Amino acid sequence: MTVLIVVLGLLLSHLIFPLVRWRQFDWLLKPVHLVRMRSGQRPWAVAVAVLVVALLASLALTLLATTLLGRLGWFLLALAVFVYTLGPRDLDRDVQALKAGGSGTRFLKARRVMRIRSDAGPAEAAAAVFRAAQARWFGMLFWFVVLGIPGALLYRLTRVALHEPGMSPAQADWLMRLRDVLDWPVLALMLLSAAMGGDFDRVRSAWQTDRAQRDGWMLRGPVLDKVAAALTDADVGFEDGVALGHRLVWRMLLIWLVVLSLLLIAGWLA
Repeated sequence: MTVLIVVLGLLLSHLIFPLVRWRQFDWLLKPVHLVRMRSGQRPWAVAVAVLVVALLASLALTLLATTLLGRLGWFLLALAVFVYTLGPRDLDRDVQALKAGGSGTRFLKARRVMRIRSDAGPAEAAAAVFRAAQARWFGMLFWFVVLGIPGALLYRLTRVALHEPGMSPAQADWLMRLRDVLDWPVLALMLLSAAMGGDFDRVRSAWQTDRAQRDGWMLRGPVLDKVAAALTDADVGFEDGVALGHRLVWRMLLIWLVVLSLLLIAGWLA
């Protein structure tokens, strides 16, 4: 059932573009906002509030859905939460806008949302696609499969809460720690699937370079920049970098879906 929800959710999110308008999380972040205002000398309380909100919201919604419709209610709720926490924007549409180039509204908005500098080269363009795929697809997908509805809400709320206005540096630091913990297994699996779907030697070299430049075991977002730089030729254009990143993230997504299907067949996944 998990694989079915993932596939249906990805299709619905891509085909029904107006769903983007419904991805608003202000109502869920109101308790986090109150904690942020009152936490004072307890900056860690904001990260705890995100955890509690994700757990309580998922528990309340699951109880309501299963009470009304039983197992069908859980399926519909899980599908709705999966679609709700994807994004917030459709990656394929942003990639199409970037490939079109020019100075149109869609191109400039996609560039701003994906944080691509005006003088960015192909490697930076590919890295932006990798980072967007991590935040919009892979992170939420991983935690939905591992923890279900609470995992999807926790991953998305953690990222959204980081943009909460008025966040103190200490509070933001605790949220970034939580985000890094959530991102570590996602990045590890992204590197593995990128090696399988792209150039294994180049991806391994990029990972080794990143490992030599940091302390500890934690993987962080910059490793995707190194992978993009390793896979992108310097003599290609910006649009080529976008296309390369887009092709690879789709291959990675297909690898993830195949693995999920195999886990389902093996009986390790409900």
